[in-house]
Amino acid sequence: MDKPTRSLDRQRPATAAGNDSDEPTLPGGLAGNGLQAILTLLGKAVRHPDRALLRLLLRGRLARTSLSEERARLLRWVSAQFGVDAQALHAEYVTSGFRREFAARRRELWEYTGPQRLGTSDPLSHEALYLVVRAARPRVVIETGVLYGAASAHILAALARNGEGELFSIDLPHQPEELPHDFLVPHELRERWTLIVGDSRRELPTLVDRLGAIDMFHHDSLHTFEHMTWEFETVFPRLNPDGVLSSHDVRIAHSVREIFRRNAFQVFCERQGLRWSTYHNSGLAALADAPVATPEGGS
Repeated sequence: MDKPTRSLDRQRPATAAGNDSDEPTLPGGLAGNGLQAILTLLGKAVRHPDRALLRLLLRGRLARTSLSEERARLLRWVSAQFGVDAQALHAEYVTSGFRREFAARRRELWEYTGPQRLGTSDPLSHEALYLVVRAARPRVVIETGVLYGAASAHILAALARNGEGELFSIDLPHQPEELPHDFLVPHELRERWTLIVGDSRRELPTLVDRLGAIDMFHHDSLHTFEHMTWEFETVFPRLNPDGVLSSHDVRIAHSVREIFRRNAFQVFCERQGLRWSTYHNSGLAALADAPVATPEGGS
């Protein structure tokens, strides 16, 4: 029998009444198609021109290097930082049953929501999380920002492969008509997961105090400079000496006025003297000694 995600605020919402299978069942509603997705994106661009500008800016920044180039740099960094064969870990991920199941769940999510609701999540950021968790072998991981569980699923899959570790995730509640936070997380991975539904401003300090020591923190909630800095400052004193700091959306500006401002992840890591690097739209930093990365990810 599937073990439900533990939640400190509420039980995990079911994907559909009476559904006991591992495959999620979409609630009733309009299933998106290509034309609908395009019209939705155009409508959002008209209503929110600032957001459309920021997305275009992000695409331009990410287009400077190819995914294959970014992946190669990521693998070199993981190998050097943790003393592992990152190529072998990547091959393990690519051929895993988890990756196939996740791809199927994501396609189903896309059909229901359209691409506009998937945010800026990208495959390389998911690979990076899997590789780092496999290499660093953290026992206690905290994540802020869940949405439908893409990052959560990859962290949990790596923890399961390690045979140890727990993930504690914090996210705001979804609207009643939305899919649940765990939509992309396979049932068999949820036994290592505690989902806390609430605002990280309230929940994160309490969780950090309760856990005491943390091995890895992943930020993917509100991406303003101030909020990112606050989250990093909240967890950093509790990170173990060989801990890992991770962040998504390190190449995107949260507002037009922040376009020419450096990302909070980079600023925080440099202030703390951490070994950090960026890959596509994600950032990784390690507290343990390793060759120092140069700005924008050159190690």
